[in-house]
Amino acid sequence: MIQLNDLEVLRSNDKIVYNDFLKRNINPNLYLSIVATNNCQLKCPYCINSNTDRQQELPLDKALKNIKKAKDILGIKECVILGGEPTLYSHLNDLIDGLHSFGFEKICLTTNGIRLKEDFSFINHGITHLNISLHKSNGVFGFTDLLRFLDNDARPSVKIRINTNVYRGNHDKFNDLMEWLYLFEAYNACDSIRVSNIIRKDNFSVNAQNNKIGLDLILSDEEYNNLFDAVIAEYSKHLSCIDNPSALGFVDYTLIPDKIPIIINRNINSKVSEQVCENSDSVINTVKCLVSGDISLSWNKNNIIKL
Repeated sequence: MIQLNDLEVLRSNDKIVYNDFLKRNINPNLYLSIVATNNCQLKCPYCINSNTDRQQELPLDKALKNIKKAKDILGIKECVILGGEPTLYSHLNDLIDGLHSFGFEKICLTTNGIRLKEDFSFINHGITHLNISLHKSNGVFGFTDLLRFLDNDARPSVKIRINTNVYRGNHDKFNDLMEWLYLFEAYNACDSIRVSNIIRKDNFSVNAQNNKIGLDLILSDEEYNNLFDAVIAEYSKHLSCIDNPSALGFVDYTLIPDKIPIIINRNINSKVSEQVCENSDSVINTVKCLVSGDISLSWNKNNIIKL
């Protein structure tokens, strides 16, 4: 059964509220992203953290103090732990324990899955949702590894979403992407799937050197639109797909309500700078806890909130 709180595509963005502390309008579905560490076993060229200091990780006490303040001030109900690869964070269990004690309704962790082959005990500390980034090109954690994880009797019960990015050599052809989507349904291998394009990085990223990294992997806007439209058209032959062009203010979502719901996350003609909420009249949709432990409106230090 599709649950409203699990699928951002179904969320309404029409009940904006005014926050007295920020003196800004905020989305009632505002969520918190937490960068636990820049460290990662991989170095995907399109990743926003692909050229950052791998040694840097979240100062636990400072972060928890700021997260608690931000939660109370902004009424945040859910958070997602990111990286780098967050399972490499040396204080991961303590971080999750802290978030759980704050009463977050949803605590999600996004991982490349590699550590799941060895140890997934961190889930027991309060993780409710697990996002696994699965791409053909990393060659370290693939579909077979996912099935082994799902078949492990010791695995805690959490909602699992598979994330994949479309780029050159990874699901950039219609037949390839459709075959991959059908595979998950055949094995009932997750609770939902999100398919996204890659957006171009700019100087609002965490590292300005990211600007030209991975550009050769990005499809043109026309190619992305043609591919996503073809997938939606195929499913529309027997399903009523749901569009929400502004669920979080800048992303065009389409929900394909199949046996395993598929979210097409279309962020075309957009740059990171357009998602920063620089303008005073823009709605704040997300808040970030940077790897420094500071709370920010963007992925850089220009928009730190003084709590």
